[in-house]
Amino acid sequence: MSNTKMLIISGKGGVGKTTIAASTATAAAIRGYRTLVVSLDRAHSLGDVLQYRLGSLPINVPGLAHLEAMEIDPQSELNSNRAILKTYFRRLLAYLGMDGVEAEEMSIFPGLEELLVLTRLSELVDNGGYDLIVADMAPTASSLRYLSFPDMMEGVLGKLVKWDQRMANLVRPFQGNLLKIPVPEDEVYDNFRELARSLGGLRKLLTNSARTAVRLVMTPENIVLEETRRTFAYLSLFGLMVDSVIINRILPEEATRGYLHVWGKIQEQVLALAREGFAGLPMQTVHFRPTEVLGVQQLRQTAVELYDKNDPADFQATDPPLSYQKEGDITIMALHLPNIAGDSLDLRRRNQDLIITVGGWRRVILLPDFLAGYSVGKARLSEGYLKISFRPQPSQKAESI
Repeated sequence: MSNTKMLIISGKGGVGKTTIAASTATAAAIRGYRTLVVSLDRAHSLGDVLQYRLGSLPINVPGLAHLEAMEIDPQSELNSNRAILKTYFRRLLAYLGMDGVEAEEMSIFPGLEELLVLTRLSELVDNGGYDLIVADMAPTASSLRYLSFPDMMEGVLGKLVKWDQRMANLVRPFQGNLLKIPVPEDEVYDNFRELARSLGGLRKLLTNSARTAVRLVMTPENIVLEETRRTFAYLSLFGLMVDSVIINRILPEEATRGYLHVWGKIQEQVLALAREGFAGLPMQTVHFRPTEVLGVQQLRQTAVELYDKNDPADFQATDPPLSYQKEGDITIMALHLPNIAGDSLDLRRRNQDLIITVGGWRRVILLPDFLAGYSVGKARLSEGYLKISFRPQPSQKAESI
């Protein structure tokens, strides 16, 4: 079994998360960890930061013996590892009247990109060839879509494939003159089932606070702060542990004495608000540099500033976002939902599923077997936690909380 740990670097576009991801991986490699830094953002810039051309396979970064890097591209994954799927999609697109370049562009259907990228990440973790994988995520909105995808799709994909294959087996004998649309072969369904299994493993990894953590990157600006606070809540909703916040591009004191005086005041205010909004969460700062951070030498300098006294592979917070506690006969489910107001929260129970909706993001939590036969008592927000009590009473078909 793989013991690889994963560190996810996420943040709003333009805050320097790729630089922070590369610096974090550099710091880990310097300490002797077998490290892989991988870009999951389709607009790859990891190679630009490392000043080295990257591809869809891990390669050594010159100057750092223990560091490898790669950029996951869904089209490349479809071409090299999922050729059966690509062949079927080409046939389907040809039936729809597309060909050539147009068919290539359309071969990544909605949802397939997340599926291919995440299953490739799962394979890298399962391989066990690394002590630490640092994942440079896409900007916040895309990151949330990626990170919530295993939770939403693991069961749905498996059921959909099973149902669709039954239908395909019924209609396949009629292919030809009576049925022109291409019907998927069994190998296509085998590929999707394999992808579903990978998603299941990745979902367990993402919610394992001993092996996976998220580091949020922000700059000292009010709009960025608000988005980072919301992201913190949404990540907790899907069971991912945020272990720290990194505030990038802090202006040095001497720069705020003249023309940038107002910016210095804004940064002071945002830093104070960040300490309140992320209370109890470790915070690190990185100062603005007069030049771009490009290449291994400059990444080493940023790595020292970030992790001079800390081990980059050590998670600075380890409390899981979701836990259960007993209080006599009552079981309390506690879900960390920081910075969330009660009026933006919707809770429903459907049989053994608890459906939580926050700000347009929905998570369906399968309640554990020990809560079978329990009914919902109270639900309240307290000190950044949603606490729901369950009482041992006969279960009901559906309840609203």
